[in-house]
Amino acid sequence: MSTTSASAADASVVPKVTTSVVHPAGRCLVRTKETTHCIGLTAGCSWAWNVTVRPGATGDRVKEIQCLTDHYGEGPSALDGVYGPATTAAVKRVQARCGFSSAERDGIVGPMTWRCLPIP
Repeated sequence: MSTTSASAADASVVPKVTTSVVHPAGRCLVRTKETTHCIGLTAGCSWAWNVTVRPGATGDRVKEIQCLTDHYGEGPSALDGVYGPATTAAVKRVQARCGFSSAERDGIVGPMTWRCLPIP
């Protein structure tokens, strides 16, 4: 009997996650991912939309940014997980597309840019 109540409690804590392919455009396969708290596009490299990522960074979060900017036709030429000048320029183009003022187009992916990048 405690197993049943524990399972029910565990089920309420587990976030809802749904993933489906929506756009094969670009060089990365971009999907819609929905959880209890957010919905958006992902390239499956990283789901960390709460971390500020800036030039000089490397890794999966950078590749996620590169794939999402590429999906919108603004991506850098290399999808290599290195946040260099081409990725910075791609992020600035996406920031412009999202209506950021010229002063806000800093090429850094913080909370506002993360909200803009994964919108389906």
